[in-house]
Amino acid sequence: MAFLGLLGISCDSDTVEKSVNYFPFRVGQNWLYDVEETNITRAACTDNGATTLNYQLLVEVVDSIPADQGFTYRLKRSKRTSATDPWLDFETWSAQLIGNRIVVSEGNISYVKLLTPITNDLIWNGNLYNNRQELNGKNEDDYKSTFVNQPYVVESSGLSFGNSVSVVQNDEQSNIIYRDSRLEVYADQVGLVYKESYLLNYFANSQLPCFAQKRTQQGVIYKQSLREFSK
Repeated sequence: MAFLGLLGISCDSDTVEKSVNYFPFRVGQNWLYDVEETNITRAACTDNGATTLNYQLLVEVVDSIPADQGFTYRLKRSKRTSATDPWLDFETWSAQLIGNRIVVSEGNISYVKLLTPITNDLIWNGNLYNNRQELNGKNEDDYKSTFVNQPYVVESSGLSFGNSVSVVQNDEQSNIIYRDSRLEVYADQVGLVYKESYLLNYFANSQLPCFAQKRTQQGVIYKQSLREFSK
């Protein structure tokens, strides 16, 4: 069931229907992901300072609440270290349609994840509904849609999808002070299938031997890959 259909809004074209199907929601739906999260903190250039956690993430649509434009969907997030461990609930997100914007609230911070309809090379401010400051010091964060309606394979699980859209949230890799690279991939009738982010602050002291060598002082590398989903 498409996101707009659930919200009670009619679709006048196949283009609109296709775009909203990248964010399908119904109560009871769930997605199981494998997550690799590396946290880095270094006091000196030669420190290792990197700790990698591998765990599973379960996202479930547990409720829908009437809103001004249809419904707001409540997403319960749970995690476990391995398939034999019990699930531990740790936070709740929400998702809704505001105008032509699909908005996901991650805790108390809301992001515009997609626009409807979606086409290649659309650019929009993902931080439209928040005051978050990015690594470049700005609040405005230009997201860009790419590879719309193209096939996609999740490398770790082998799941393949005939139609997907990739959203480049940022791709600053040449800066010698920081790296901010963020990507999310959505599949038709499924939703989020892959997510990765590199949020890294490099050593910025020009007196250090690793200055301008893109050596991370503090940051997080995050990769989230879909393993299973409800149909």
